[in-house]
Amino acid sequence: MEFNWGDSNWELMLVKHPSDTHLSQSSTPGGKSPLARDDDNTLNTHAVLFDGTKTALVILGAGVALGAAAVKAAPNVKSRLISLKSKLRRQAEETIDAEAPAPLTVIELEQPDPPRLRAV
Repeated sequence: MEFNWGDSNWELMLVKHPSDTHLSQSSTPGGKSPLARDDDNTLNTHAVLFDGTKTALVILGAGVALGAAAVKAAPNVKSRLISLKSKLRRQAEETIDAEAPAPLTVIELEQPDPPRLRAV
């Protein structure tokens, strides 16, 4: 994928360089140079550039396929979530009913007669 913008050609590229290296800073702000350097900033090798068009198309196609699958599966997923939600609600209600204590009954106790004073 290449296009001309202003006085420059732009291309989408994949870059391969050894794992223990990083790309050099470019003189253009935000850009990278294809020179691969190690942690001491010593030039190690050149990076290898590959056309990124096919990769971009594969990623785009995978995204579209995943989106279509999600749209197609959405009603089924929604109905299963609703079913699960109602099942969990029923189980919670049954648990609450099983754990509810028996109602308390108030019983009036007979009060004994108060002690009587006797004259002696």
